[in-house]
Amino acid sequence: MDSNKLIQNHLLKRSLLSYALYPLSLIYGCWQNQRRTYYQRKAYKAPCKIISIGNIVSGGSGKTPLTITLANLLQKKGLKVAVSHRGYKSAFENNPHIIADDSGLLYDVQQTGDEAYLIASSLPEVPVAVGRKRKAAIQILLQKYPDLEIIILDDALQHYYVYRDLDIISFDASLGLGNGFVIPAGYLREPLANIPSQSIAIINHKNEQQKQLPWLEKIIRKGLLVFHCFGSPSCFRNSDNNTFPLTYLNDKKIVLSSAIANPASFEQSVHSLGLSFMKHYAFQDHYAFQDASLPKKLLELNPDYILCTQKDIMKLAKFELLKNRLLALELIYSFEQEDKFLNQVLSYIK
Repeated sequence: MDSNKLIQNHLLKRSLLSYALYPLSLIYGCWQNQRRTYYQRKAYKAPCKIISIGNIVSGGSGKTPLTITLANLLQKKGLKVAVSHRGYKSAFENNPHIIADDSGLLYDVQQTGDEAYLIASSLPEVPVAVGRKRKAAIQILLQKYPDLEIIILDDALQHYYVYRDLDIISFDASLGLGNGFVIPAGYLREPLANIPSQSIAIINHKNEQQKQLPWLEKIIRKGLLVFHCFGSPSCFRNSDNNTFPLTYLNDKKIVLSSAIANPASFEQSVHSLGLSFMKHYAFQDHYAFQDASLPKKLLELNPDYILCTQKDIMKLAKFELLKNRLLALELIYSFEQEDKFLNQVLSYIK
C-alpha cells in the first residue's frame, strides 16, 4: 500500500488497523509530551522575536504558504523579518546555510529543498536560512543581519530547542485532525493537549464554502484564537517565471503531477477552475524527481501541459523534455480578518 492510500484509509479515517495501533499511539503521545516538557526548560532564547509556524498533524496543512503570507504582512509593517526552514532532504539540511539574502536566491532547488526554495523565491527581499538545527540557523542569520526583529521558523512546532514568543498552528480545513488519533494510529503528530498556550490556530481553506467543521470545536475548547485563511488560484506560472491567465488551459489536455502531503487538495484547486485532467501522478511528499524515466511516464498520455504545484515545478524543470510543457498553479492567500490577525500577532511579539 502506498503512503497516500495509507493516509486516506487508516490515518484520516478510523479502521481496524488504526484501532490496533491505538495503544502505540498513547505511548508515542506520552513520549512527545515528556520531550516537550524536558527540552523547553533548556530552550535557546534568541535576542530577537521568534514566531514558529507548524502543524500538529503529519503534513499538508499549509504551513509554507502561511509562512510566506505572514512574512509579507510583517514586512509591509516595516519590520525586519527573516525565515528559517529545515530544508528537508536538501544539501544543507545538516549544514546550516543562508540560501537567500536581501539580493535574492543564492542556490538552486536541489541544494535548498523544495519548500525553502519556494519561500525564498516568493520573498525576494527576506533573508532565508536552511538547516534542521534551528539555533545555528538563527545565529547565522543574526550574524549577518544583527538588526533583525523577527525570525519565522517554518515547520517548528515539534522543534523544542528554541524558545518561541508565539506558536502559530496551521490546520487544513479538509484534513482537520484526521481520525483524531496520534501516529502511528492517526494523523496527529502529538496530542492536542500538547498545544502551547501561547498559540494561534489558522484554518486553511481551499474551498470558501467549506464552513462546517465539526472538529474545530476541539480546537476552540483549547482556548485558542482561531482565524481562517483562504487559498485561491491566481494564475499559472512556468519555470521561467512567466504568468498565464486561469483560462489558459481551457480545452487543453492536461495531466497533474504533485509531490505534496495532501494531493487531493491540489485536485480540488484544479476542479475549482472547471478543468478536467487525464491523470494525476501523485508522488510522496518532497519526492526529488530524480528518476531518468520520469519524463516518459509523465508524457505517456501526450498531454499539452503538465500542471504541477508551486513547490514542485523547479524540480521537474531540470528535465528538458518536460520544461516547455510545465505549468504551476499559483495560489494567493488571504485572511478573513487580516487586520485582527496581524494585530494579535503583534501583541504577542511586542
